[in-house]
Amino acid sequence: MLGLAATGLMLASCQSNSYQLNGYALHLQEGDTILLAHDAAPDRPFAMTTVSNGKFYMTGTTDDPQPCRVFLKRDPDCAAFFFPEAGTIAVELNVPPTPSRVSGTVLNNRWQQLNDTIESLGTTFIRIAERQDSDTLAHLNRMRAIDLLHRHISGIIIKTGSQNKDNPLGRYILDNYKEPEFK
Repeated sequence: MLGLAATGLMLASCQSNSYQLNGYALHLQEGDTILLAHDAAPDRPFAMTTVSNGKFYMTGTTDDPQPCRVFLKRDPDCAAFFFPEAGTIAVELNVPPTPSRVSGTVLNNRWQQLNDTIESLGTTFIRIAERQDSDTLAHLNRMRAIDLLHRHISGIIIKTGSQNKDNPLGRYILDNYKEPEFK
């Protein structure tokens, strides 16, 4: 009984560093090739699968915490960025301009939340930038609104990086995001 329990514990600990990608590719073609690569080396994929009935699956281990991207071989812009962490990661792979989505684990949920926030604020940013001004005061107010929104977006990115500084998400943000020099 003790040996069986030890074996079960060993098997469970071996599985704790594995992840499964459950991919949804409803707008892709049957048999399309999906590749998986580290984000820093997208030209060197390390895993491959195909779309079947609008879905794809991949598994891996979290031994190497480098951020990854899963993408359509025939259109690398059809991609999703994710953090390989233990558990089941859902990936919704969409053809641009529709953004792809990730979820299912703590870091990937936080990453998607950050992306959703930036996308929403970015839409507001564009709407403000495209407005036509009727006079100088309106133009100055619009520029001020754009500046405040830009600062807000930057602050959200920096805050997310700081709150996650001890994990791959925070390290990725802190290593790759350069805060603008606001006047």
